[in-house]
Amino acid sequence: MRITVLGDLLYDCFIWADRLPRVGETVTGDRNGFYAGGKGGNQAVQAARLGAEVHMIGKVGRDERGAFLLENLRREGIHAEFVSQEGETGTCCVHVDHAGHNAIIVAPLANEKLTVEEVRRAQSLIEHSDVLLMQLQVNEEAVTEALRIAHGAGVRTVLNPAPARNVPGAYFKTVDFFTPNETEAEFFTGYYQSEMENASWRRAVVDAFRKKGVRNLIVTLGERGCLYAGEEDELLCPPYPVEAVDTTAAGDSFNAALCVSLAGGDSLAQALRRANAAGALTASRHGSLPSMPDRETLETFMRRNAT
Repeated sequence: MRITVLGDLLYDCFIWADRLPRVGETVTGDRNGFYAGGKGGNQAVQAARLGAEVHMIGKVGRDERGAFLLENLRREGIHAEFVSQEGETGTCCVHVDHAGHNAIIVAPLANEKLTVEEVRRAQSLIEHSDVLLMQLQVNEEAVTEALRIAHGAGVRTVLNPAPARNVPGAYFKTVDFFTPNETEAEFFTGYYQSEMENASWRRAVVDAFRKKGVRNLIVTLGERGCLYAGEEDELLCPPYPVEAVDTTAAGDSFNAALCVSLAGGDSLAQALRRANAAGALTASRHGSLPSMPDRETLETFMRRNAT
């Protein structure tokens, strides 16, 4: 199973406290942590821990934080020959409350300098991958070029549209799997859960994405599982019951596990269950990388919660 991840690499600073601060307020935390992160980096690590051969395409700075991120990729067994260095390493500050909710500020920095030319250097890698997994925290031009290469080679593509921002209409029609969370689904459709009953919101969102040309939509719903909608069929996949303590990287675990399952030949229903389990298990632990399970841990968790 070869998975290529094109995405952001960030140096993460976490602080945990009883609650998130209001504007202008200082809240005292009770612990902190400094980790390798970024949606792209997180997803690459989770895919590697689940047994895939993972290659990363991205950019870090020429500084100590960049060296730290590169060393982490290598330590996790991730191939980093297409991670270049320029400028300052992207940084992320994450505040987490006792319920696992978070508030995040990201300075992408080097991630935004990833070029089309650098993506083209990885063309052979992309063409020989089982899945190409992407997010939106790097240059739009780089994502567009990677998607073009993968589509031309018949490589399955997964776009996790985070952070939500306006994208070319071709993304909706070309990507094989479009995987927003609830907030991102609201952004792309204009339908907000606060204004609608759950079932009505789901129906409106599915219809809106189908009109955009999305062939396979997967909306992660947090503690309510996930929603899949193909061109004709739909499936509401139930959650795994856990006590969430930190949801920061749960979506990254979900997307990575989905890709590993698809690359391994699992059915879509099996892939969704595995992705749900990975996301739930990650949300039940503190931190981003420290919370991500390996294959054995995930399999054990799924067996114990088989019902």
